[in-house]
Amino acid sequence: MLFAIVRRGKKSGIRLFPHRYKEDDRYHVSLTKERPHIPVADARDLPAYLANGYSLGMSNAVENYNPTLIKPESIRGWK
Repeated sequence: MLFAIVRRGKKSGIRLFPHRYKEDDRYHVSLTKERPHIPVADARDLPAYLANGYSLGMSNAVENYNPTLIKPESIRGWK
């Protein structure tokens, strides 16, 4: 299970999980914020992208935390 923990700000300590975007029902990865996002349909493919340096869109709907790109070194559970 992939997750990250918010380290700074008001919502520090909240767990984030891979975000599935409503527009295309896929996860999104990207090398930078400026580059286009690559949609990924299957969560089992995410570790391969993380191993190649892609950031993953993560959120927490229960805690009202909107999607944000998280770098692979901050994501746990994929190695």
